[in-house]
Amino acid sequence: MSLVFSPEKPPQDPAEEYLAYASDLLTQTTFSLVIGGTALFWFCLLRWRWPDVYAPRGRLLFAAPARIGKTFFGWILMVLRVNDADVMFSAGLDALLVLRLFRMLTWLSLTSSVVGLLIVVPSKVALDSDSSNHDTRLYDRIVTAALGSKDSLVVHFVFAYVFTALVYYYFGKFAYETVALRWQYLLRVRNTRPARSVMVTSIPRELAQEQRLKQHFEECGLGRVLSVEVVPRIERLGVLVRRRYNLLKRIEEIVVLILGNPCQAPGYDPDALRTQLMAHDHEDSGTEAHWEQTRLMLHRWALPWFHNARGTRRLDRFIDKLKPLVRRFHHADSVLQQVRHEWFVSYDGRSERSSTVGFVTFENASSAHLAAQSFTFSQPFEMRVDLASEPRDVFWQLVTLPQSSRLMRTLLSLTTYILMLLYWLTLAFLLSTLVSMDSLKTYFPWLPDLAEKNRWIKALFQYTTPTFMLSLMNACVPYILTWLARLEGIRSRSAIQESVVRRYYLFLLSNVLLIFTISRAVLADYSKWVENPALIPRLLATRLPTAAPFFLDYVILFALAYYPVQLLQFGSISLAIFRRMLCRTPREFADALRPNYVDWAFILPQPMLVFTILATYSSLAPFIFVLGAIYFTIGGFVTKYLLYYVYSRRFETAGQFILPVLKALAGSLWHYYVLIIGLCALKGKVLYVLLLLPLLFINWYMLSRVSAQFYENGRFVPSDMWNSQNSASVSPNLTSSSQEQDQIRTTTNHPSHHTSTDYLQPRPHILSPFGQLLDAIDCEYRGAGSWLWERARRQLEHAWRTVFNKIYVNPQKPPAIFRDLDRCYSLTGRSLSHSNYNWDEEENVESPLLASDAVQENEQPVVTPRFSMTFDDSHMRAELVLARDQRESRIEPDAFTDFSQSSVSLLEGVLDEGLAVYEHPYLISNLPSLWLPMKAQ
Repeated sequence: MSLVFSPEKPPQDPAEEYLAYASDLLTQTTFSLVIGGTALFWFCLLRWRWPDVYAPRGRLLFAAPARIGKTFFGWILMVLRVNDADVMFSAGLDALLVLRLFRMLTWLSLTSSVVGLLIVVPSKVALDSDSSNHDTRLYDRIVTAALGSKDSLVVHFVFAYVFTALVYYYFGKFAYETVALRWQYLLRVRNTRPARSVMVTSIPRELAQEQRLKQHFEECGLGRVLSVEVVPRIERLGVLVRRRYNLLKRIEEIVVLILGNPCQAPGYDPDALRTQLMAHDHEDSGTEAHWEQTRLMLHRWALPWFHNARGTRRLDRFIDKLKPLVRRFHHADSVLQQVRHEWFVSYDGRSERSSTVGFVTFENASSAHLAAQSFTFSQPFEMRVDLASEPRDVFWQLVTLPQSSRLMRTLLSLTTYILMLLYWLTLAFLLSTLVSMDSLKTYFPWLPDLAEKNRWIKALFQYTTPTFMLSLMNACVPYILTWLARLEGIRSRSAIQESVVRRYYLFLLSNVLLIFTISRAVLADYSKWVENPALIPRLLATRLPTAAPFFLDYVILFALAYYPVQLLQFGSISLAIFRRMLCRTPREFADALRPNYVDWAFILPQPMLVFTILATYSSLAPFIFVLGAIYFTIGGFVTKYLLYYVYSRRFETAGQFILPVLKALAGSLWHYYVLIIGLCALKGKVLYVLLLLPLLFINWYMLSRVSAQFYENGRFVPSDMWNSQNSASVSPNLTSSSQEQDQIRTTTNHPSHHTSTDYLQPRPHILSPFGQLLDAIDCEYRGAGSWLWERARRQLEHAWRTVFNKIYVNPQKPPAIFRDLDRCYSLTGRSLSHSNYNWDEEENVESPLLASDAVQENEQPVVTPRFSMTFDDSHMRAELVLARDQRESRIEPDAFTDFSQSSVSLLEGVLDEGLAVYEHPYLISNLPSLWLPMKAQ
């Protein structure tokens, strides 16, 4: 390839190099269809054979999706028929907004493709009709919209404004819908504990007590406080909890080795054996006679191969191993219970036993939102208040980490991320150069000649291979970024995933979009970069268009091949099968069969990168929008299946993380503006450069002002919406009485009440006779010009009002999805087709979809076995869900496990279902109990 800025040769036209690779798109599409079609066929076959494996959420006892059954292609229609109300009820608002984001990007791509293919391409062809290249095929013109003559730049200039308007039209409409849905959702769940709670960090020492913290917030006029907890420092207690859990698992493993799972012995009684084993914690029952009775029970129900002489000796060795484990377990359990009791009894509210982090639960959700927006302390770096995450969302291992340690961890995490980014950039740089034909010729001299004879081999090595290798290289990055986010000391799992999404998107942007664009240019013109750095912008503007064929193939490969392969779930299914082969105890089977939790770091960054690619090459190759529409359509469908039938939600943020994602997508326009302005400057069109500069200001204003307003205002529900819902959420101290308001209104409107500042009020404008004469002369001389200006101004205002009405969504009016929820699901949250749970087992349970605001009037602290101080014994649900919580982990019983206990995935040694209140789980949460083998049916 010739040097771009060689003084001996004129630079090669980017359009010629572009057209040289445009025909390879058909080859890449064929490769992608073969891979995707094969993956889809195997998925349909495997899903028909094992429907519960590829749709594990269908076995949930609550909020389960409708079962598909054994059909080969019938699952496609069932997924398409799932409406938004079903997705929100079963998977949550976060999943619904992600699916709507895919839908919005699909419509944006379709609209932009229509504008590009019907306006940009014909206009470019007409302007370039006098060029020397008359042999270009129609297909090449549609795919490239090349950059041949200078006259065609006017098309790209106009399209830049049109595309910017389309982006902000769709983004603005989606932002309004997101904010309205979040506000209405928070109003529906305003009686849950997370909706009424705030997390307070950097608490001063003088306020690090429950009673003082309660008094501080109530004196600030924020409303009545129901409960307060200042998280204690109990790092050593976690060691006891984990030791107890490890001993319990070893006991269960030995019992399964003796009895098997399920136990086939006649007369097997797991309850009797559990009682016998748990009775060893009493000193009077820990005699040899009692243990001999346990030994006889194990001998009676042991597996058949333990009933001969040799098997009996092996069985005795197992029982001898079990005996000390049971004693150590009961010792650890008794010590743990004693430590818990001492914490409850001896706690006197001293600040030296407390951390600087606490949780405050108000009587009304509006008080919590007001506290999170208020500056409640005179020191700017203390008493930081924010809306609390769900108890299961809090990362309790790091919640009490000191601020100094958190700063050091943040510095270490950021340094490691930068080093990892540089290392991966080097690998991607070397990969992009090694897969080029010039580099391959060095190691395989015969390959370039073979590639020139066969375009399939050429496309395979030039586009498919680097894309595949780059995807494999980036597959492990989210795991590393998650570890770095935890090292940083972030206090909630949702914030950890939001950090990983942001950093992974930046990682993909650097490794995929930038490196594969400039790598060959850097190697070819490295000496000129060093000698004359002023040539760098011109070089980049020249090389960016030539990389468009690679990204066309990149998008089509991920659309037609990547998402169908995602349906197979190679990683999770293979790991589950491997774990199933090693499982023995009911607890291990339950952990292997439960649905995987959704991780947004594996779902969102790749579509964000694809949209950035679409925006960058939008006017240069409008056909890329067709590929983008295919990508987002297939991606939205596959993601809908995974979120509805496969993944279970670990937490619910009510759509709080989606607006930063939208801001990052809008920020991708910077790449497009730099490219277009650079190309105009390269062609010498200074006027176009000056006319494109306002786009930079518009994008800066939208990102810095408008998006900030959406994000800040979207986090909190407005006060007028709390009042409009007739909830008792507004604090009495913040509102005036009706008599005071009437008195103020009467005093203000009465004409006889004047004050010393009346001269500041605006007075009626009455012209003097001389002023009327000047106004008449001015109207006479303005004439038709003024009339045309006023008419144009009115037309512009009317057009803006029409567009704004299309974008604006009235948040006061509940969206139709909530009416569908009320119609499809009864007020008690029951669904005839979406639940496997027996609702008759529980009676007199408050309706979850009805927001009752009844509270008790008792102001005295209630004595509870909790570490925090509770000032009201009101029962509130622990999760931001529209129906009963603590049900999603329950699954239909199996032959190997009955799912009687929840998983231990959020905090080691503590059951997930015990994370229901804002108190440290090591002190109050449910601990796992002995889980004996199942009885054979």
